[in-house]
Amino acid sequence: MKDSLTDYNKEFEEIVGNLSDTMREVNDPMAIASMLYTLAEERKSSNLVVRDINAKFDNIISKLVDISTKIEDLEKKVNHASIPERASSEISERDREILEYVTEEKRLCAEDIQEKFHYKGRNAASARLSKLFKENLLEKIYVGRKVYYQCRIHE
Repeated sequence: MKDSLTDYNKEFEEIVGNLSDTMREVNDPMAIASMLYTLAEERKSSNLVVRDINAKFDNIISKLVDISTKIEDLEKKVNHASIPERASSEISERDREILEYVTEEKRLCAEDIQEKFHYKGRNAASARLSKLFKENLLEKIYVGRKVYYQCRIHE
């Protein structure tokens, strides 16, 4: 980093030094005016480039804000839709607890429900999950011989 800064400083000194020497040597007002005009044109050109870069950054920021808003909307849909309103009054307290647990863990199998809710056998946990699947509250995912359940996303 220091090398590039040193190189930049050397280059700047060469340019400015040459310009300063030239300014001292040239006493012609037209030559000085021509140099000032060239500098003004270069500055104008640089300002246009900077303005273009800023416009592109503004566009990127606008798109990022849009994406962020869409992500928040999707998260709200997932959080609110995981246990539909119609289900809250129609299902038992245990089924509601299972739905909340599936929502937290994203994807579970009957063994996970058996362990969490202290069922003696896997069949009872499997029956609960199947009942919630039939009520269209969960969806099944088959992985090999295992069946996993996850919350169905409702629009």
